[in-house]
Amino acid sequence: MIKLYHGTNVLFDIPDLAKCNPNKDFGRGFYLTPDLAAAKRMAERANERDGWVGGPRYVLTFLFDESEATDLRIKQFPNPLDEECARFVMANRTPRLKASDHNRDNRYDLVIGPVADDKMVGLFKMFERGIWPIERIVQELRYKKLTIQYSFHTAKGLSKLLFKEAKRV
Repeated sequence: MIKLYHGTNVLFDIPDLAKCNPNKDFGRGFYLTPDLAAAKRMAERANERDGWVGGPRYVLTFLFDESEATDLRIKQFPNPLDEECARFVMANRTPRLKASDHNRDNRYDLVIGPVADDKMVGLFKMFERGIWPIERIVQELRYKKLTIQYSFHTAKGLSKLLFKEAKRV
């Protein structure tokens, strides 16, 4: 059983996929991380995004038992610095590349892999504009400090999460 954290500016104990942004790293999903510090940063970003500077920040804790998730369709990037991962994230973050959107195809219940921070997004734009080939993007990604994220995309996936607590940070 592992602890996963979600940084937010709104309290809840049951995630709602309909409220999730579709243009995230792995598409529309409920995102968590095993990194508490990263979740705290996400709570701060939520306030900045919503214009609530100094507003409430929370870290929600969920428990996830991977041994109970054997029936889920899981996509995991064991080597997050490869071309497959880079293309997957670009396809989800770039609306014009949505042809292979796993959410629309209902392909995965859970995706596990790196967080694409703003620096990574800049690299992806270099590829989109034809300035750098994918091999260069992958090379540049090797120098980034990556945080892992778990992204739940279906009700079946969400059913494997157990809400534990919410703490104001």
